[in-house]
Amino acid sequence: MKQLFVIGDPVAHSLSPLLHQAMIDQTGAAYRYDVRTVRPEELPAFVRWAKDGGCAGFNVTMPHKEAILSLLDEVDTTAASCGAVNTVCIREGRAIGHNTDGAGFLDSLAGQSFHPQRRTVLLLGAGGAAKAVGHALAAAGADRVIVCTRRLERAAALAAQIPNCGEGIALAQDALQQAATACDLLVNATPLGMAGSPAFAGLDFLQALPPHAVVYDLVYHPRRTALLEAAARQGLRTVGGIDLLIRQAVRAFTFFTGETPDTAALYDALHEPLGLESQFT
Repeated sequence: MKQLFVIGDPVAHSLSPLLHQAMIDQTGAAYRYDVRTVRPEELPAFVRWAKDGGCAGFNVTMPHKEAILSLLDEVDTTAASCGAVNTVCIREGRAIGHNTDGAGFLDSLAGQSFHPQRRTVLLLGAGGAAKAVGHALAAAGADRVIVCTRRLERAAALAAQIPNCGEGIALAQDALQQAATACDLLVNATPLGMAGSPAFAGLDFLQALPPHAVVYDLVYHPRRTALLEAAARQGLRTVGGIDLLIRQAVRAFTFFTGETPDTAALYDALHEPLGLESQFT
């Protein structure tokens, strides 16, 4: 039986083992999937161990999505373009990196009947997940992707990498509110609001969003973050990070095993244990 992992720090909260076990059960693939805490200083040794036969592949979460790039033998064009990896397959002693976050995010939007073409997006964050989402939105035809971070230079750096439609602003209430007024989709790609992480200093900027705007929080622990709760109280459509987690996991599982799970059946199997909300609420 082949071994798969999800690695990160922290990673104990990860739902990836539950998701991948459901896909293993559905497809009959001869794999097992476990969690492994890997601290930043341990990452090079872990990759060497994996390549030496330690496992068949692994998913990558915070804080390793960018740092792992230099440790891999090959990355696909999607991962290379966004500068982040979330899936690593071991093939004949070589570590090959992929990124399924961007495609999974677009799958999630399509499942919610939201299409990015000619839309304006306010993207909070500039880490690995934000990079994948920003590049995917640009490829899907978004008109503007406004990147917002605490440090303007980080926002500007990511915005410069997003083809044709990126611009950067600093995380300040006045700048956020101004950007939000023309926003069709707001995406939180930061850890703010995650259990055990700092909360947003304030959510007043949500009041500037137009009534048709959608608020998407990539955080999935807790399921309903303070950001989503505040947006819902305003009558805005919301979607939580669990939907992206499932969509990107399906694509990662296919990279690992060559099997393509039935997504609808997967949602049915996970509905009760995960308390899924598969539609905008």
